[in-house]
Amino acid sequence: MKRHLLLLLFCLMAILADAKTYVVSVGISRYQNIGALNLPAKDAKAVQELYAKNGADVLLLTDEKATKANILSSLNTHFAKADANDQIVLFFSGHGYPGGICSYDIVDESSGLSYSELKSVFKQSCAKRKIIMANTCFSGKLRSSNQVGKASHKEHNDEDTNVILFLSSRSNEASLEIPFLANSLFATYLLRGLKGGADINRDRCISAKEIFNFVSEGVKQKSKDRQHPVMWGSFDDNFVMMDWR
Repeated sequence: MKRHLLLLLFCLMAILADAKTYVVSVGISRYQNIGALNLPAKDAKAVQELYAKNGADVLLLTDEKATKANILSSLNTHFAKADANDQIVLFFSGHGYPGGICSYDIVDESSGLSYSELKSVFKQSCAKRKIIMANTCFSGKLRSSNQVGKASHKEHNDEDTNVILFLSSRSNEASLEIPFLANSLFATYLLRGLKGGADINRDRCISAKEIFNFVSEGVKQKSKDRQHPVMWGSFDDNFVMMDWR
């Protein structure tokens, strides 16, 4: 009996060890048709470097490479590599609009990248662990909903795609760039938290609850209560966002 239990344990460990994370990191500072921003391309590059250090397979798209067609193509191709035990992550930093994000070549909302289009891509993936992290103004409205984003986690269920949405601000708030910070406010605390700053219990795993609490408190304090990240989805508090073991 003990031999069978040990064998099962080894098999489970092997499965976990083989699990991979596939990341598409997008940052757009210069747009073709709308105003420029200062830090999104730097945000995406920093996220790429962090996940690569953690062993993830990361694809970086910045500025003119981040057209709508290229983002969608890259998501479909990159996430197709994942199997059920893997994790897929989209990080986006740039302009946004209620219900979507602004690709490099956006002209108006009708030509933007809507949440429904992102949702369709994520739904096609067989990975059970799916995360979207968006740093845009009014990002609380990324998901189509009548609810107003609040400074709390697990705000809404999205069972049909099982996607965690970690958004930089409420639906009526801007996402700030603070002077003297190398990255945008949300990305600054996200990076610090995923590097280990959010690991309150020191188990080398950053849970959804830990990262939300860390980022939310940091952003709220640094912005003087002007920006409040939100987290949506159907998931356990102990869902692992980053594993450094």
